[in-house]
Amino acid sequence: MTNVIIYLVATIGTGIQIYGAVSHGLWWAPGGSLPLVAMVGVMIMGLGTAWSAVKGSSAAWIVFVGALLCWAFYVPGLGTLLGDFRSSISAGRLSIASAQVYLPLLPPALLAVATVASLTAGPLAQSED
Repeated sequence: MTNVIIYLVATIGTGIQIYGAVSHGLWWAPGGSLPLVAMVGVMIMGLGTAWSAVKGSSAAWIVFVGALLCWAFYVPGLGTLLGDFRSSISAGRLSIASAQVYLPLLPPALLAVATVASLTAGPLAQSED
């Protein structure tokens, strides 16, 4: 049941941020079709979350595949975002204690937790043979 909550929170958090990238053009988001690929990933994660609530750990593979599609969006975007934050902090324009620094990093952190949870419940799960 804990994994279902993790999957649900990560799906909602990443879904909101990726939808913002698709509809409002977030400045750090990668261009091209990566935001749309990530939206498909969010939908797959949502289906995996619903399936996991019904069937338990058998849906971890579905959530993992959706998370991989989301990472295709976040990896290039986080490189840009973290580089800009580092230069802003070193230039003194942004305080390290500012919520503006950490708020955009919350959905990727949730996605990282959900990815690890789906890995341990699915592909890396101990078989009970």
